[in-house]
Amino acid sequence: MSDIQHTSLTYRLARKLESYSFAAAPEQIGLLEGARAALAVASLVALALLLGKPQLSWAAFGAFWACLADPGGRDGLRLRAMGVFALGGTVVAFCASAAADIGPVLAGMALLPLVFLPSLGGTYGPAISQAGSLVAVTAVVAVDFPSPPAGALTLAAIFLFGCLWAMGLSVFVWRIHRQAPARRAIASVFARLTDMATELLSGERQHRSGRAAWDAMNADHRRAIRTAIERARGLALGIESGSAFYAAQIDAADRIFAGLIAGGHHIADLGTSLAEGAERNLLSRLPLLLAEAHRQVARRDPASASLAAAADAVLRDCRAVDTAMARAIGAMAQALADLAELWRQGKVEAEILPASVRTGGLGLRRPVPMPVLHHAVRLALAVVLAYGLAIWLNLTFSYWATVAVVVVLQPLAATTWPRTLERVLGSIAGGVLAAAVLLLLPMKLALLLAVLLIAAAAIAFRFVNYTIFVVFLTALVVLITALLLPAESIPWARIVNNILGSLIAFAATLLLWPRQGPTPRAVLAAAIDANLGYAAAVVASTGISPALEVTRRTAGIASSAAETLQHRMSLEGQRRRAHLMEMQAVLHALRGVAGAATAHALALREADEADAATIRQQSLLLVQAFGATSTLPDKPLADAGSDDIAREIASVVQAVRVFLDPA
Repeated sequence: MSDIQHTSLTYRLARKLESYSFAAAPEQIGLLEGARAALAVASLVALALLLGKPQLSWAAFGAFWACLADPGGRDGLRLRAMGVFALGGTVVAFCASAAADIGPVLAGMALLPLVFLPSLGGTYGPAISQAGSLVAVTAVVAVDFPSPPAGALTLAAIFLFGCLWAMGLSVFVWRIHRQAPARRAIASVFARLTDMATELLSGERQHRSGRAAWDAMNADHRRAIRTAIERARGLALGIESGSAFYAAQIDAADRIFAGLIAGGHHIADLGTSLAEGAERNLLSRLPLLLAEAHRQVARRDPASASLAAAADAVLRDCRAVDTAMARAIGAMAQALADLAELWRQGKVEAEILPASVRTGGLGLRRPVPMPVLHHAVRLALAVVLAYGLAIWLNLTFSYWATVAVVVVLQPLAATTWPRTLERVLGSIAGGVLAAAVLLLLPMKLALLLAVLLIAAAAIAFRFVNYTIFVVFLTALVVLITALLLPAESIPWARIVNNILGSLIAFAATLLLWPRQGPTPRAVLAAAIDANLGYAAAVVASTGISPALEVTRRTAGIASSAAETLQHRMSLEGQRRRAHLMEMQAVLHALRGVAGAATAHALALREADEADAATIRQQSLLLVQAFGATSTLPDKPLADAGSDDIAREIASVVQAVRVFLDPA
């Protein structure tokens, strides 16, 4: 059980961070990817030291940025993304450096197209968007290295050499199994399910003495697991072969998640305690089953025998206990048995790659969405502003400020401010780390070893958490600069420039075409529509079907989005916090609807289309109530579905009334 307890502590912190829009995916620590990137970068730094050519720092940074541009997954996608970065970065490095040699005014004018055009990469998907952002980073760094055309061409060639070295090493020489990130992500889902099952058992005792802590724990688990499932599903889609096999494992995890939701509803929302005998025994065996699934799913060839035997035993015992909790545990045991059978077979015939993923074309004639266009214009203007301010302040290594603008400024203000905070905190911590390394390890060979280790850590943690990534990134940049371009107070300059650039980015997202994202009313309306739509689909069905699973998934995604917005607004210190508490009450009631609907589906009751139609009508009235002129009718709405579903929908109606009229 010690492994389960360790996992619980890890993911408890992760789900708290995720609730406030701070990404936390501890399962995505890529040690091999980090070691490969460290070799690519450190070898070029060593070459620069050996030859006494500081200009080769551009090869090192080109290699590091090329590693960042690597999206993982299929070789075709990796080569396209890294190739777009290498070619685009080479062109902008030459143009920016040559323009800066003429003068700062022309350099600032050149930055407008050199930042604007790469920022349109968001039109072509996340991988090209990341590559485009790194091309823009290359432009704002190159403008601080003015050279005549011949020198600019040399700088661009050195940069391209570093990119090609990293690409060759990553794609052709040191190949890492492309399915490893998907396996880690799926294993993370099962770890979180294990954590939820463990706390479900212990929380049942806590629920008798206090409801608030239970509700918070239950909500955190639901949101975190839904996020982890969708993250794993996205990684599975990027696998060239075997995507359906991994998707089937994710579907099994989603079915287990549904069982945990139903079990949590049985305990918390109905206020029911477990029977000391059969139900408690069944529930106590569930974390061990899930822990075994977690261990096996991370392997390339999972062993099915032990999980199959244990799941079948639990399933037999569940059939002998005719209670709602036993049905929920039985559904989870059946999902685990199906998972073990999937491992035994070792394949799934049909692949799930959509046509857009299979072909993988850039689609250069694709129209640029207006949000992407607005963001590109805003970013270009903010970068030029930061460049001019840095020149006026005569900042050392001023390009660090413009780089911060590029990476911090996001399309939405709601996502820019967390990135600002993470960049500032990470820069301070990374600057302190670099200063300590420079103080303790003054020898160049020791610093080179530190570069190797820190570069590995930066790439290994790039998908885990942005703050941790920035800590290692800051230390890496400072150490390479100290080795190849020595100057006074480099750590301090990095901290100051990063803070300045981050603040400029945050100001730009508020002042230039601000996009705040959907309003709380719109997000709540979407969550209500999705959850009551799920309840109606359950009442109209005679059991769980693939279509019903999709409806449940949609409801979970909508609820998670609304809960994250509520948490973020609270952290931002927005006014009318009491209104946010009322928003929380609506979301709590919606969790009750989802739990009741899932329990109803597991009970295999008869379909009732009339009750389903009533629920749909209730959903429509509730959604319309969030409009500018609509209000809820004074007359109570008719009950629909089972008594449990009707009771939970009534709670939603009451919570919505209070939200719309908190006075």
